[in-house]
Amino acid sequence: MRVSGSISFPENPEVTGKVGGVDAHKVSGRAESPGLNVDETNLSADLQKVQELKAQLANLPDVRPEKVQSLQRAVSNGTYQVDSGKIADAIITDLGGKE
Repeated sequence: MRVSGSISFPENPEVTGKVGGVDAHKVSGRAESPGLNVDETNLSADLQKVQELKAQLANLPDVRPEKVQSLQRAVSNGTYQVDSGKIADAIITDLGGKE
């Protein structure tokens, strides 16, 4: 199938030049008409929070030595117990099952 780059649509005089039912030629810049709503968002606060969290994450160690040592001792002593039910639940959750 080949798509042509020159697609044109017939103009509808009732729709052309209108935005949200308001004549687009009469609206300039921000909405000053009482019937026209404007959506706004402020991402700077969210961006700052994300940057702060990234900085905190960068300061965390990749490996928690105290946790590793504790697990190594438990395995060496033969006291490490595996809860097969928790492992099965984690596998099911990971595969998109129940939580």
